[in-house]
Amino acid sequence: MRQKNYFLYILSATIIELCILLFINSTLYRGVFDLGLLIPLMTTGVLISYYYLKRGMRSKWAKPTLVIFFIIPLLLFIFFRPTYTFEQAKQLVYESAYDVSHIVVYNENRYRDTVPIYTEDTRFFIRYRDYHFEAEGRYFLVDPRSGVVTEMRRPYWQ
Repeated sequence: MRQKNYFLYILSATIIELCILLFINSTLYRGVFDLGLLIPLMTTGVLISYYYLKRGMRSKWAKPTLVIFFIIPLLLFIFFRPTYTFEQAKQLVYESAYDVSHIVVYNENRYRDTVPIYTEDTRFFIRYRDYHFEAEGRYFLVDPRSGVVTEMRRPYWQ
């Protein structure tokens, strides 16, 4: 009975971890962080815990392995997350040389907060999307990793 509880704890902790990462990614980073590598890693951790449960946790590496599979996604998120949140990127637009005093906020259309981009740069854990802002009839992109503010010639979202 204790081993089944252990598996349920691992499963519950992994689901909570995933929910927290999804919440942070969607609210602070507007979905720019790519969770595509973290989710399989978390699933592998759950499958390994189930495997160890079936074997009766006899291996001396069972608990350290499960802890490692729980901590690695958190560490990857912490070390590879975008440098700038959406709000910090907005502040960069205000502080840029483009002399902006008001940025339009789309509360009900949050899909407008990022736009897909094409770049030659390799973005590890960062989707090929930049933060998008509209200010006084002008449109700006901010790279979530470097913070470079670029004015667009025409709007992406029509």
